[in-house]
Amino acid sequence: MRLEILVTMTIFFGGSLLTGYGVRRLLRFRQEEGMLFSVVSGVMAWWALMEAVLVPMTMKHAAFQTFSRVYSGLVLLSAAFGLCCYREILRDVRKFFGEARQYLTLGHLAALALMLWQLYFLHHHMYLEWDDTYYVNLANEAVRSNQIYWVYPETGSFGDFDKRYVLSLWPVFYAWLSGFTGVVPTIMAHTILPWVMIPLAYMVYELIGRQLFEEDRQLQGMFLALAVMMHLFMSGEHTAGLTFLSITPWVGKGVLATVLIPMLFYGVLRAVKSETCQEWILLGITCLAGCLLSSMGIMLTPVFVGVAVFLTAVQKKSVKCLLGGIGACAPCLVLGVYYIYLTH
Repeated sequence: MRLEILVTMTIFFGGSLLTGYGVRRLLRFRQEEGMLFSVVSGVMAWWALMEAVLVPMTMKHAAFQTFSRVYSGLVLLSAAFGLCCYREILRDVRKFFGEARQYLTLGHLAALALMLWQLYFLHHHMYLEWDDTYYVNLANEAVRSNQIYWVYPETGSFGDFDKRYVLSLWPVFYAWLSGFTGVVPTIMAHTILPWVMIPLAYMVYELIGRQLFEEDRQLQGMFLALAVMMHLFMSGEHTAGLTFLSITPWVGKGVLATVLIPMLFYGVLRAVKSETCQEWILLGITCLAGCLLSSMGIMLTPVFVGVAVFLTAVQKKSVKCLLGGIGACAPCLVLGVYYIYLTH
């Protein structure tokens, strides 16, 4: 299983890194963004792309293998485009190793130790969520029956899809990942996916720390260590947002709470600060990615971004900021209207 974990991590982080560099070039971000920003923006692009491809193919009852081929081809194209940015990649690699000592603050070392403990604990003490009978089985049925959402996951019977979840089929993502390793989606979710989602979540927190404390590496390390400690020791119930990362990082609403919403916070901080077009586009990509994770993402994402941007626009008296926020929320608003159409 260690080999499968390494293969999945390599595909996920390596591929998203390349895609992120492609996104940076397309949107013309400044050159000093770094590798961490590329990985996280690449992941958001992957999830947004999956949502854009998966929804129409689900509505047309396309086969899972057909979807996998189409989506894999698009991901490979995005990664190949990222390879064209090899000069930026080499420059960032040299910069990372050249400035490695800056990252060895006491806070960062403490955060790293706590992360390893969290991964060790989850790897040896698995928690099984009752929602797995629906969501994980949805991924299993996609692989077994070659149907994206035509087989009802709790009974195995053929029928129309459940309209409450049809726009946010997160389990299809790890069903797609399972095809690269040959493991069943259940093992991918419970054993392998935590090794992807936990590091990804803390990458986002590291980016937030850099945005909040731009000139102080010590404070950035302390912020990251505090974020890890909160997820480890301040979770009271199994359904609390802080708990998701420690016990169920494969659940869509858990990824929404621990990865996507912090990423929205980071994106809003960047967008309202610079108010440039590329920042609003990246925020819009992140909003669309949130729609893949959970049906709540279709509603919570525009609420979170809309309130934050509206208050900032009022404070700054900026119409441009308000219009940028509306544009970023547009994918969620379109899917929200479509959701109402499906369920009424």
